[in-house]
Amino acid sequence: MIIPSIDLMGGQTVQLIGGEEKALDAGDPIAIAEQFRVAGEIAVVDLDAALGQGNNTDLIEKLLSVADCRVGGGVRDLETARHWLDLGATKVVIGTAATPEFLSQLPKQRVIAALDTKHGEVVVEGWRKGTGHDVFTRIEELKDHVGGFLVTIVEREGRMSGTAGFELVERLCKAASPARVTIAGGITTTDVKIMKEASESITRLKEIQSDATDAAAVIDIS
Repeated sequence: MIIPSIDLMGGQTVQLIGGEEKALDAGDPIAIAEQFRVAGEIAVVDLDAALGQGNNTDLIEKLLSVADCRVGGGVRDLETARHWLDLGATKVVIGTAATPEFLSQLPKQRVIAALDTKHGEVVVEGWRKGTGHDVFTRIEELKDHVGGFLVTIVEREGRMSGTAGFELVERLCKAASPARVTIAGGITTTDVKIMKEASESITRLKEIQSDATDAAAVIDIS
């Protein structure tokens, strides 16, 4: 299963390389969501909120009327999390604020814990701050309180370098069970020249019960 991702910055859909350098501005998120909703659920990430430089709240509210969306990015308090769930977000994605105490106050099956890893370390606050914890430790701490995990391999994000190694993905899925794991990045295009490679990636991810999510700026599934 592929979950298209619309990353928002300044009211536009963007692709960042490693969470820092803007590689692409893909334009109107509403138009992209109208195309991508045929795939089912869409991930909407407010990068401005994640980085503490504003937010795209009004735009996300419009996107929720266009497609089924899981919402993340800067969701660091219960009021914000409940706001998105009350407005119809299928799920809310919690990163920096993800603790057992915080997560236990939300409906488990509608909560995803975002575990962004950079060279093996979980990072928070828009990928800028290290935590000193590895992803497997965090999964063990949180898996009883969430319906799923979103694992982003930051050093691969936006670089079109392929999905994280399948041995790692398999280990993540086993560690998180019965929570479902979504792996961010790696299924980079629908170009027929490399469709076989993308198809094999998706098939292997399905075999180990993982989802793949990709930036809206780099994949066209219309």
